[in-house]
Amino acid sequence: MVKLWPDADGAWNDPGTEGSNLKINEFLTFHLLRLASIAKSSVAREYLDPAGLSVPEWRLLATVANFSPLPFSDITAMTTMDKGQVSRTLRSAQGKGLVATELVPTEKRGTGESNSSSISRVLVSITPSGRALYQKVMPVAQRYQAGLIGLMSADERRVMLDVLQRVYRYMAAGTSGA
Repeated sequence: MVKLWPDADGAWNDPGTEGSNLKINEFLTFHLLRLASIAKSSVAREYLDPAGLSVPEWRLLATVANFSPLPFSDITAMTTMDKGQVSRTLRSAQGKGLVATELVPTEKRGTGESNSSSISRVLVSITPSGRALYQKVMPVAQRYQAGLIGLMSADERRVMLDVLQRVYRYMAAGTSGA
């Protein structure tokens, strides 16, 4: 049987020159992706499926609920979803009546009537139905997340945040080695 978790006194204690002692199931990214997959399934099962929401819809709804109205470009940055995923999720959430969009002109280009064009940006706002659903789901989400945080002592939480931030910075810097 394949061991799912590495031993702290094994390859993680001595990863070897440039990781030569690490097997695929000992890669940190292997465990992060595995954990992310389990987290997504667990979150969906615990509080999104009963509300009829997908994970991207919840991310969009929660972001817009806290910062409404919000420019489309800010949603992509705040949710770490790409423009295409935000666009698809926005259409889905609009179809469910959870959010509304408005085109707001931001600037005029060109001179004269024949050479004039305007650029608009999309502002996204939460609807009353979206606000009601958010207020129904958020307490359940908060309890679930508090349960996860409660698995750690205050010191472990600080260490966890520190480690996650360091891992994020390393990976965001584009360092190779998945």
